[in-house]
Amino acid sequence: MLSCTWVKDDIDDCPYGFWLKLHYTYNILDVDAAPRYLMDAYVYVYDADGIFIKRIYVNRDELTANDYRVRIEGLPEGNYQFVVWSGMGNSQYAVSGDTQTIKDFRLTLIGAVDSYSRTLPALYHGYLQAVHYDDSYAQYDVELMKNTNQLACLVVTVSDEIKMTPDDYILKVIANNGTLDAYNNLVASANITYEPFDKDSVIFHDADYGQLHGIKFNIMTLRLMNNDGCRIILQNKKTGQTIFNISFAEYIGMIGALYTNIGRQIPVQEYLDRQDFYTIVFYLSGDLDRLIQLQVNSWRLRVNNHIKL
Repeated sequence: MLSCTWVKDDIDDCPYGFWLKLHYTYNILDVDAAPRYLMDAYVYVYDADGIFIKRIYVNRDELTANDYRVRIEGLPEGNYQFVVWSGMGNSQYAVSGDTQTIKDFRLTLIGAVDSYSRTLPALYHGYLQAVHYDDSYAQYDVELMKNTNQLACLVVTVSDEIKMTPDDYILKVIANNGTLDAYNNLVASANITYEPFDKDSVIFHDADYGQLHGIKFNIMTLRLMNNDGCRIILQNKKTGQTIFNISFAEYIGMIGALYTNIGRQIPVQEYLDRQDFYTIVFYLSGDLDRLIQLQVNSWRLRVNNHIKL
């Protein structure tokens, strides 16, 4: 809390109002990227018991003008909870229960009943609990988390004699993550199969194997959790063979968490929440029937017989 005293009648420099300051520091670089990425803000105000009070919308211009702060006004003095979303208004997200109670709030990915193969608009979430509101000046920090991820995947064969055809293979991610609540937790629902929104043949230059042929797949998903059963699967469409079927958190998350730019090893869930862009290379045997190695960022894991595929 700050106070302001003055001698003259000019009080323009005296801070006033009740403000929420939005940050996006919970990323893999550990820097505040809110000015670069936040396009808008939807602020839901609930009372101490979780009853809906009102919703405030702030566009990009207003956020920029107020240094990524949102002013809250017109409330009776008391304790409140604030739920903040950015990017929620896109037509690919549906919101329900938001004007009832905080426990009724649901945000759901539209058109993902069976599969989803489009790009996802960036979605961010923040929550502030048990904050006292009155007429005095106050500013509270709200840390946002990004809930959308892009997987830039390469599937290559270590044999330079074989060329893979994009139409012959499908890489997909299966997860139970299509619905989020007001606290950014996953709500149990049907599994979603995320399929590529883009794929093509590539020639990949590898430090160990030289020039390799393969396929690039780009996939987008909602928030990935350590306990949502998320799997990443490669299948041969012609033969129906499943070449690999691995746990995303157990292998992709585990490898990624070993190396970050924030100067420390982090838990897998923290890595999954901070990271929003994954570069993954899957190396297949020369006969294309098994996974022998995978790489996440700069880390590689050689696949042994004990790894469940």
